[in-house]
Amino acid sequence: MSPTGHNITVFAMATTYMRISEVPWSEGVSSLPTLMIAGNAVNVDHFAFVTLVALGMLVGARGPDRLEIPSFNRRTQTRRSVIPHRTLTHWPFFWIFLTGLCFWTWGESQDLLLYVITSVGLGFCAAGWLHLVMDIMTPAGIPLLLPFGSRSSLKFYKTAMKGNRITGEWVCIFIFCIICLFFSKIIS
Repeated sequence: MSPTGHNITVFAMATTYMRISEVPWSEGVSSLPTLMIAGNAVNVDHFAFVTLVALGMLVGARGPDRLEIPSFNRRTQTRRSVIPHRTLTHWPFFWIFLTGLCFWTWGESQDLLLYVITSVGLGFCAAGWLHLVMDIMTPAGIPLLLPFGSRSSLKFYKTAMKGNRITGEWVCIFIFCIICLFFSKIIS
């Protein structure tokens, strides 16, 4: 999926999460300074936690791609990265480990900084999972069994190519946004 597609779908997911949790963005963001002034994770309010997770989702929209440590060579117009694209960072077991680590650390900590980091980390992981779901539907797919092994693909849609504005990717993005809107209306 294109970077724009990942950003749109994660924004829809984060907004739906905020609406289902009954936390308006404005009130959620305004609760964060109170959390920081309190200085401990013992009495964190619902608004602050939900907002931290939603912000983590927004940060993690392209998480699997950014964790590859990419760089772009302007002279040759090529993208390179330390970890090859769609290998280790697109491997579900990596995300199982990362999500489990965030849940374990979040549940064990009374330290405010660690609580904030792991709350944002939970949102980052949720966005990472959405990224994997969207990428497995492309022809390139993602590795399922081994991080550097063969990739599996559902071949549900092709990603946007230059000059071709309407593709299966945009239809999938539109459907995902409608589903998010539907859930946010039903549950809230």
